[in-house]
Amino acid sequence: MSETKSSRVLVNIIGVPSLLSIIVLGDNTYNFPIFSIFVLIVLLLGSIEVPILVERMKGKPFLPLLMIFIFILQTNRLPYFDSFMSNYDLLVLITLLSMIIEVFRKQKTSMVNIFSVLFAFVWLGLMLGSLSVLRNIDSIGFTLTLFMFLGVWICDTSAFLFGKKFGKKKILPKVSPNKTWVGTVMGLIITMIFMVSMYCFDYFPLIISFWDVMCISLIIGICGQLGDFSESLLKREAQIKDSSNLLRGHGGILDRFDSLAFVSPIILMYYKYFI
Repeated sequence: MSETKSSRVLVNIIGVPSLLSIIVLGDNTYNFPIFSIFVLIVLLLGSIEVPILVERMKGKPFLPLLMIFIFILQTNRLPYFDSFMSNYDLLVLITLLSMIIEVFRKQKTSMVNIFSVLFAFVWLGLMLGSLSVLRNIDSIGFTLTLFMFLGVWICDTSAFLFGKKFGKKKILPKVSPNKTWVGTVMGLIITMIFMVSMYCFDYFPLIISFWDVMCISLIIGICGQLGDFSESLLKREAQIKDSSNLLRGHGGILDRFDSLAFVSPIILMYYKYFI
């Protein structure tokens, strides 16, 4: 077995059970926000990878500002912590400070630096960070979060296996040259089969109907893959294969959580408006 494959297997053996345990423990076990702290660590590690995406454009985003605001945003999401600043206020303030800081940094790529900080704050802080909000929804937060993670994994694995075995026609060769129509469609179908099966075995609370499960399946199967394509687009422009080598054999944090950054906020919006 090659070193890359060995590293991938080791990460899976350690990472998957650990992540499932963190989802189960949530934020209220032992009165300690285990899940939200895990998400915070993911967001901060993802922030460190942002400069890699803009390196070709000579961008040098001011990471301390981004990480401070992500920390504040994530702290505001703790279930027993009274938030002192809204997301809108944080977004306005980080924009103002980014512009002011660039005045004194005297960089040649000020606009790239400002935009990359703001984009990362939205992409990581607001979108991916919504995992904490989703997990802390009363009565159904655990179920939605668990099956979202499982659904994304199943979709990703099914798309890879079917695409590799049967896929010929590329879906977006200029964005992600290895993705095929067969893999993409089968990833969606297998995800829907899995979610509906779990509904039939009464794994979802009564408040979640069959049609809710169908819609959530579509969100996972479609938006999850769009999140993957979107990050591939950024890496393609940056001319890199992985956002980093932090997770040996799996790439970086942005590579592993790109689908969830799309799926989590959309499921949260679906819950707010339809469940």
